[in-house]
Amino acid sequence: MEEINQEEVVTDEVVELAEEVAAEVKDVRDTFDETLEKVNADQDALRIDIEKRTAELFQKEVAFTLKESGLEMFADIINVSDADELDATVIKLNQIVADLKVSMSYQPKDNAKQDEYTVHVNNKDTKSMIGNKLANLFK
Repeated sequence: MEEINQEEVVTDEVVELAEEVAAEVKDVRDTFDETLEKVNADQDALRIDIEKRTAELFQKEVAFTLKESGLEMFADIINVSDADELDATVIKLNQIVADLKVSMSYQPKDNAKQDEYTVHVNNKDTKSMIGNKLANLFK
């Protein structure tokens, strides 16, 4: 009987010890889960911050590239997502600006050389007009 009591006591002690260990394991697991959630939240916050800073840096790069190319007036309408697209857009805009400069530059409408008679007509010099007509008449 004494052996049975000892076995029961040992069994009770083992059960109590197992319950204590289970409680400690649960506490450790809960602490681990909380820490893991905090770390994941911190990682998410850091990732979002890095993405935000990367986007800001790229926008500064876009602004600098446009300013360097003399195209800063187009900064509000340019929407690019990477450096290759930015380079292609800058090349296209430079070509458009060059074409606009050519089309808006001075282009004389009447490029023909005026003869002497037309010059005298514009100056309203009748004496020279008659002289020019007579000179052309006897050529």
